[in-house]
Amino acid sequence: MNALSLEYWAEQLDNAGHGEKGTIREEACRTLGLSKDALYRRFKSLGWQSGKAKRSDAGSTSMDEDAVNIMVSLLSLSKRANGKRTMNVPVATSILAANGYDTLSPSQISRVLATYNANITKLDAVEPHKQLRSLGPNHVHQVDPSYCLLYYPPGRRKGVMQHYADQDEFYANKPENLEKIKHFKLWRYVMTDHWSGMIRVYYYQAAGETTANLFEFLMWCWRGQEGSVFSGPCDYLYWDKGSANKAKAIKKLLNSLNVKYEEHKAKNARAKGSVEKANDIVETQFESRLLIEPVNSVDEINEAVWAWQEAYNADKIKGQNCKHSRHKMARQEAWLMIYKPEYRHRLRKLPDDKICRLLLTKEGETRVVTGDLTIPYLHPITKCSLKYELSTLEHICVGMKVSVSPIIVGDSPDLLVGVKSPMGDVVYHQVAPVEFDAAGFRVDAPVFGENYASHADTPTQTAIKSADRLAYPNMSDEEIEKAKKAKKVPFNGKLVAHSHLKDVEHETRITPRGEAIEADSPVAKQIAQAPKRKGKVLDEIDLRIIVAERLGRALRPTEVEWLQSLVVVETELNNVLEQLHNGIAETPVYKLAR
Repeated sequence: MNALSLEYWAEQLDNAGHGEKGTIREEACRTLGLSKDALYRRFKSLGWQSGKAKRSDAGSTSMDEDAVNIMVSLLSLSKRANGKRTMNVPVATSILAANGYDTLSPSQISRVLATYNANITKLDAVEPHKQLRSLGPNHVHQVDPSYCLLYYPPGRRKGVMQHYADQDEFYANKPENLEKIKHFKLWRYVMTDHWSGMIRVYYYQAAGETTANLFEFLMWCWRGQEGSVFSGPCDYLYWDKGSANKAKAIKKLLNSLNVKYEEHKAKNARAKGSVEKANDIVETQFESRLLIEPVNSVDEINEAVWAWQEAYNADKIKGQNCKHSRHKMARQEAWLMIYKPEYRHRLRKLPDDKICRLLLTKEGETRVVTGDLTIPYLHPITKCSLKYELSTLEHICVGMKVSVSPIIVGDSPDLLVGVKSPMGDVVYHQVAPVEFDAAGFRVDAPVFGENYASHADTPTQTAIKSADRLAYPNMSDEEIEKAKKAKKVPFNGKLVAHSHLKDVEHETRITPRGEAIEADSPVAKQIAQAPKRKGKVLDEIDLRIIVAERLGRALRPTEVEWLQSLVVVETELNNVLEQLHNGIAETPVYKLAR
């Protein structure tokens, strides 16, 4: 048998005597040019085993479960949001050892972690995700602005028009270099139709993302271009958090276009993978061409990218397969399926640009719900005031303030009404205007002699009725009304309202004695000489109320104190008022002891 074959050396080891295997193994490694471990791996692939007894503790570890769990926690916590790891097994091992835990070597720990599906490779793996689907053309659009490496600086020489910001020269840690091209950067705005994969792209020269550029781009895409098939707003717009935070005015416009919107979570670019992939396609399949055939301005690059995207969407670039990998069709061909009956309802026409710009700049509006549970609104489509009934909306009640936005797409001048729930959340409802006949009556109003109808109970009315049913159990609404009019005792007389106050225990207090009035004092003489008075004695509270009304102002503390020292009958009011006018109560009054 050939000495260069594994089978030869496996046979030699099988036939070796006591103490000879080491020598044979070393000779095999030298002949085959393999290490000891590599040699045994080759033997294992042949199915050969050394015959060495397996350790009784093989597969076990002296590292207890608590130590393993802490190790996994340390490794998991050390992973940053951007995916970078700040701690590895050796450092985590040293931390465990410092805290009194028995540990193994880093390689052994890695094998232990692998049995827990928690080794570094598994912890750093991308989290599993599910693919989302859309329901047809114009159901979901995704939009993403991104910085383009191409820029056009001023004072450029003839023949040197476009420049590329080299990544090494203009990376984030060199802001002074980025500042040089700040106002000449190109921003690439890309939109995709998620269902068909249709791509729209346009370039803007700006220092950064702006609401104005995002508005212009959405209008440019949704308005449609002459000679192209793609047009119309979507049902659902997905964008990144940065764009959404800078687009409060855009959100008002989207509400009016009846376009729902949502931003994906930070660090989760996969959530809008369609447009992320489209950005990569534009960069690698269009912008790469500009290095070979430069363009001299932003206008020229937009002309060039228009021709490219139309050809790419139609799969008409010679020598290149531009079909979508999912549905295996040209993107344009897939989008044109919107004309099929099942998708046709998503083909909507964008309103006039003037109306869209008006809604973009208009402040958020509110209306107060009137007594008949309606609100008025001057709709920009009809340019006349319309009435909208809100009686069927949850949580609505008379006098409530609601937010309103006109919906400017579709056949009806509908209104988007935002109603705040008791929990503070705003729920939006699409409401159609009320229709009126030639005489100005609502077409849905009840007719005399035929039927009569009233509004459904508002939340307040519902709460009142629930409270009444609690106070008067086992009664119909009619019986409850009769009981309330008859002043029937509620709760079957089981509630105590005042009788329990008799059982209240009060502290024992010593009543202070006042100073006795001397018989010959001026006050005593005044009381003794006072004639008998006729008329009703005024209660202290009544006296204060009447005097304050006569004076036309609130009483001063000294005046209140003076009045408390008097016993006044009705016929003496004028005298009391005259004394107050003369300033008798300017200083505190010393009360007589009783």
